[in-house]
Amino acid sequence: MKNGKSLSAVVSFCIYAMVFVCGCAGGKQGSGEQTARENQQEECVDLMQQWEGKEMNLEQEENGKVGEAADGEEGGQPMEGGSPEEIFAMDATDFAISLLKENVKKGEGDNVMISPVSVLAVLSMTANGAQGDTLSQMMSVMAKNQELDGLNDNLKKWMDGLTDTEAASLKLANAIWFNEDGQQLKVEDDFLRKNALYYNADIYKAPFNKNTLQSINAWTEEKTDGKIKNLLDDMEEDAVMYLVNTAVFDADWKWIYESYQVRDSIFTNGEGVQENVPFMYSTERTYIEDENVTGFIKPYKEGYRFVALLPKEGISPEGYIQEIDGEYFRHLLADAKTEVVVETGMPKFQADYEAELEDMLAGMGMENAFDVKTAQFQGIGISPGKNIYISRIIHKTDISVGELGTEAVAATVEEVVAEAADEPEIEIFYVYLKKPFLYAIVEERTDIPVFIGVLNGVEQE
Repeated sequence: MKNGKSLSAVVSFCIYAMVFVCGCAGGKQGSGEQTARENQQEECVDLMQQWEGKEMNLEQEENGKVGEAADGEEGGQPMEGGSPEEIFAMDATDFAISLLKENVKKGEGDNVMISPVSVLAVLSMTANGAQGDTLSQMMSVMAKNQELDGLNDNLKKWMDGLTDTEAASLKLANAIWFNEDGQQLKVEDDFLRKNALYYNADIYKAPFNKNTLQSINAWTEEKTDGKIKNLLDDMEEDAVMYLVNTAVFDADWKWIYESYQVRDSIFTNGEGVQENVPFMYSTERTYIEDENVTGFIKPYKEGYRFVALLPKEGISPEGYIQEIDGEYFRHLLADAKTEVVVETGMPKFQADYEAELEDMLAGMGMENAFDVKTAQFQGIGISPGKNIYISRIIHKTDISVGELGTEAVAATVEEVVAEAADEPEIEIFYVYLKKPFLYAIVEERTDIPVFIGVLNGVEQE
């Protein structure tokens, strides 16, 4: 919260961690070295203290022309037409919808909320160390119309341009922890350099022991304003690298909900059970409808928009999501009716979500990255006699949607109501979110979903 005060209409938190381990091609390493590793921790205390809390100073220079594949580099197939920014936005939206599909399959009937840009950031960081089929598969999943250098450049430009004010902000933070003790891994400087340059990653070298576990959790807690305190319960025995991303979204509504606009009503959850919960009612100006959904867009003060989509009778959010893609989603927003009156009702809600994404991403087409026999991450580093692969991906999110806002915006609400009353010819629509619905927080310049989810039941704070 800004300055420790409850000023925000929406606060969202996301944490994403990727765990790399070294394994033998015949299978995962056994525990025969456990005693040696325990003894090694005492020898590494000074080394851990030397690096703890210190970022590596990497020379930030670009080799070659950004946006073109480097010699021998593989990636996606460039899409004809469209600017680099448009292509990036299309790929990012398509990835967001595809990842949401996989999550709702696993959690059907539950509340689901992901941050696609958080996942995209860490996958892109990882791709800077991928090669061969592993890189090709990763690019086909997350950026099928871009080369890797182009993705790095486009994502950096997009992140650099994010709104960051008192009224609205999306703060992304990245970090890499790696362990070179015991000669398990020799990390490539170019991998670290690129991720410092493009993703502003904090980079730490430390032995993987209890102290480093605490450091990772402390970093995460700080970056999420104390919301997520224990990302990791333990460190895998053969882990050699952790990549972590946090995304914190904090924004005030452009037109807040006044107290008279909040009253209890019935929400019928995904199991058909009726819940009496606080609803927030307002008049909005942007209406969405096609043969499958109705919806509305509610703006934040700056930079972002809240999109609510209510499937029509007989269609569940999960069924609807399985039939759409990124192109459809972007057209749906682009074709929305503006300067109309939309009478809306939305429940106040809080939701958290946690998932491990490795099986989902493998199912989307990047299976080699998770297989000790086929993963090609030589660009990350070298581990003698072993192969580096992704062992685990942890994704945690939290969202709170309410009526809160600053007093300075109160007059604007009255202005909107008065303006609508002065236009008797204007169309009037009604969207009341009294059953499960899809929602997204999109970045205004590009309509890229920074958070997207399904609300099947209302959890009160």
